[in-house]
Amino acid sequence: MMPRAVGWLRQNLIDPIACRLSSVQKSSAPNATFSVAQALKAPQNILIVSDSRPGALFLAASQFWAIRNRYPNARICLLARSDRAFIAREIPFVDQVVIYEDFLFPLGGRLRNAIKQLEPDSFDLAFCFSTNTSFCPAYLCYKSGARIRIGFQREKVPFFNIRIVPHQGEDYEEQRLSLLLRTLGIPQVKERVSWSVSKESAQKIQDRFLVGRKPDEQFVALDVSSSTGERPPAKQFLEIAQYIADTFSGRLLVFFDFAERKIAHQIKDSLGPKALLFQVDDLPKIVALLTTCQQLVACNSDLFHLGVAMGLSVNGIFDAQDISQWAPPNRDDVQIFDTEAVKTWTPQQIAEAFHAPQTTQIPS
Repeated sequence: MMPRAVGWLRQNLIDPIACRLSSVQKSSAPNATFSVAQALKAPQNILIVSDSRPGALFLAASQFWAIRNRYPNARICLLARSDRAFIAREIPFVDQVVIYEDFLFPLGGRLRNAIKQLEPDSFDLAFCFSTNTSFCPAYLCYKSGARIRIGFQREKVPFFNIRIVPHQGEDYEEQRLSLLLRTLGIPQVKERVSWSVSKESAQKIQDRFLVGRKPDEQFVALDVSSSTGERPPAKQFLEIAQYIADTFSGRLLVFFDFAERKIAHQIKDSLGPKALLFQVDDLPKIVALLTTCQQLVACNSDLFHLGVAMGLSVNGIFDAQDISQWAPPNRDDVQIFDTEAVKTWTPQQIAEAFHAPQTTQIPS
């Protein structure tokens, strides 16, 4: 089944069933009244619930930082999915990270374990940054027992007692996420969250992994990690990798996750010593290696958004419907291609795309 069809099935069939099974019902009795201003004044324990999609932690990090700046003395806990643990645990302005395993229905040991990690804490306030396509984070936000649970408006999902209605026209994901705090009067931080490691640590990582690196040698990064939407076939990844290896001086750094290890090894078999493979399981390692790269090509939004935050020249490959959501405004060094178009590219079109001016427009 295609990823887009799976997403539709989950949102329109599985999630409503899961909501019914969760025993969360809309009460006919009026909710107890409370003062929003008073609730936001000085919470002691705060839960931040991240969205489960790739890239969500990088995009929402500035919002987490704004919460920390607003409540410097509060204890802040971050809830993140297990496959994003290596990112969540590197965020310095949260006090604790709770990891959960994804689930289809609110049943079973995985769910009980996640809830058990939240039960010992009495949260005054919970911010849920998940979207309509992410049932698990919203449900766990509800099960945290936080007195005030803030999230985006969702039809037939009574998990939040303060619901924020997204603005029309704010397509870029970072703008949408910031609305959650702007509506509540929590100021944004002026500086963006930077993802970096110390010069000494970066040098150690580079010396360890970039074996035989020549002075001033530059690299290009290709991320073939699994993604939630459509993705180019293995043949196109191989042709893109071959073009990069033939055109750019230096070597190709291929980033992959466990699910896409096969295509990563196919690229290695094809390019030999011109390709170096790195599994995406260690954030400082990834950051240190990306700092050596002239360019990043990614179909997974984790490394895409990391590269954007680091100020790299980035090429993304995403579904057409996701482009306005992922394309940062006013960034001439970022270009995004439609996956469907990439699937049919000839070698000549690949060359034209990667030599095209760096814009956020989809090549025709």
